Amino acid sequence: MPQLQINLVYPKKAAAKIRKRKTQMINTKKFGITGIGVVSPLGSGKEINWRKLISSESQVRYDKQYDAYTAQVCGFKMQNDMRQYEMAKSAIFEALQEADIRNSGYKKKRIGFCIGESKINPFNRVFTFENTLLERLKKNFRFHGTMLAVSAACATGALTITKSCNFIESGLCDAVICGSAETSIHPLYVSAYKNMKVLAKHNPSPFDKNRDGFAIAEGACFVIVEDIKKALNRGAKVYCEIKGFSNGIYSNDTLSVNSHKKMKDTIKRAVDSETPDYIHMHGSGTKLNDYYESIAVAENFENADKISLSSTKAATGHMLGVSGMTGAVFSMLAIKNNIVPPTLNFKHTDINLGLDYTPNKAKRKIINSALSLSFGFGGQGAAIFFKKLQS
Repeated sequence: MPQLQINLVYPKKAAAKIRKRKTQMINTKKFGITGIGVVSPLGSGKEINWRKLISSESQVRYDKQYDAYTAQVCGFKMQNDMRQYEMAKSAIFEALQEADIRNSGYKKKRIGFCIGESKINPFNRVFTFENTLLERLKKNFRFHGTMLAVSAACATGALTITKSCNFIESGLCDAVICGSAETSIHPLYVSAYKNMKVLAKHNPSPFDKNRDGFAIAEGACFVIVEDIKKALNRGAKVYCEIKGFSNGIYSNDTLSVNSHKKMKDTIKRAVDSETPDYIHMHGSGTKLNDYYESIAVAENFENADKISLSSTKAATGHMLGVSGMTGAVFSMLAIKNNIVPPTLNFKHTDINLGLDYTPNKAKRKIINSALSLSFGFGGQGAAIFFKKLQS
């Protein structure tokens, strides 16, 4: 049977517009963060989260109900099927207030939404589809721009940032509210992760030789992404520039990491030829992830031993789809404050690559650039490269 060939033919004017837009998308726009909102087990609000993080505090606790280590968010006492929505709403409100988006002059149809969770929550009585959380939040905040629901395991949060940049780059939006929210401390999820043998039997200790998994956690984290030029013109404070980003499949194995080479490729595409001063590692605390992620970093950067690394999951727990967002936010705050957050519960490592994991205590360091890594279950990975905004 002969093959059917379909050729799409555009009118001359439409084709010219498409070519013009593609040309304009190349290196014409820069992206920045103008607002941050965080709800995590460490507390509600970015300031309290950062203060507790650099003070080496942890909210990970042994939970007798689940016979596992968890990290729960306090202060949201409504029924479980509404907690995700309320935490997301709180984090978005904080980010919007800081960015002062409502006084930005942007039209509501030019303010987008990109919101995700690591998987659909089947226990929510209100939400039944992948985009229902997004739809309800959009209705609550009354913005009408382009929207997208993202679900990519632990890389979900990071991908909402990259997609937001795509919205702005393509001319669809002036600003995008992006982030993720999770409520996954449930008997079914805990049992599933136990069967996968990825939950910690002791206090989580990323990169330590005795690491044996993570503590499941919950929370919400959102940021406002804008075209830097427009943000500065309206007088907004810009935390940093999103200099580069990449995403892709780094493994074909659902249960473990099997390809540090593809992790390395993800990192390389985000930073190009630059070397960050700080890397917020995915650092799940599992044997394989921490090992292969470390190899990817060591092989990608010639002076990897001079880069400060850390994982914050021993402080916050593993918030699954939110972890990529908090990693990005902690990277931005590290740049702003010139402080490297610590890796808690670290004594000795069996990963003999000479890397600096910033054990147990935060340290001061001039940080002009930071890289945030997310490598999720199922092989979905993302990397975002942030740089201090040059005057």
